[in-house]
Amino acid sequence: MATATPNWTDNVSVIAAATLAAGNKTRGTIDLRSKFGAFLFVRLGRKGSTAPGSAIQVQVRRVLNNDGAGGIHPGASVPLAGSTSTGQATTVNADSNSGQSVLNVASVTNFAAGDVICIYDSGFARLEFHRVSKVSGSTLVLDDNLGFTHTAAQADNVTRIADVFPPVWLNGGSLWETVIDYGGTGTGADYVVEAKAQTYDSDTIA
Repeated sequence: MATATPNWTDNVSVIAAATLAAGNKTRGTIDLRSKFGAFLFVRLGRKGSTAPGSAIQVQVRRVLNNDGAGGIHPGASVPLAGSTSTGQATTVNADSNSGQSVLNVASVTNFAAGDVICIYDSGFARLEFHRVSKVSGSTLVLDDNLGFTHTAAQADNVTRIADVFPPVWLNGGSLWETVIDYGGTGTGADYVVEAKAQTYDSDTIA
């Protein structure tokens, strides 16, 4: 009996990592007209401790016109909302190597097990999101290994209350739009935002 093995493409950029300030929004599209579908991953990392005046809104919606000319259908989107809790900010203060789960930081004040954190540098070359498994001394022990090395000299930023939403399934055969809207408030820390996809391209029959 023939079996089908799905073929996936990882880390497809829908919205490239960028800074989003209060009062603004950003958007990106993904073309799934020749795909079976995709999982969409949206991540918001706070660049500071100040809570937003109102939640950041994320809308994921199928484009009404397949030529991308615009037009939405109210109520047809997948709404996601970011946290409005007060965060905490610190920096990496000792070398923390890729492949290890221990992150050395200048302060663990207000960090706790279960926090989702964002680690970032000015150009987002070492951008990572992780969940804290426990706080141990002056370190954050993560539930997954670091993907990048963060050195004391680089002093990368570390903040808590990041929003890492569950993956959203997008059906193939159409264009999809993602809008990250921080426009509902004029106050709050800047955010680093990004959206990536894992596309289901085809099946290999064997």
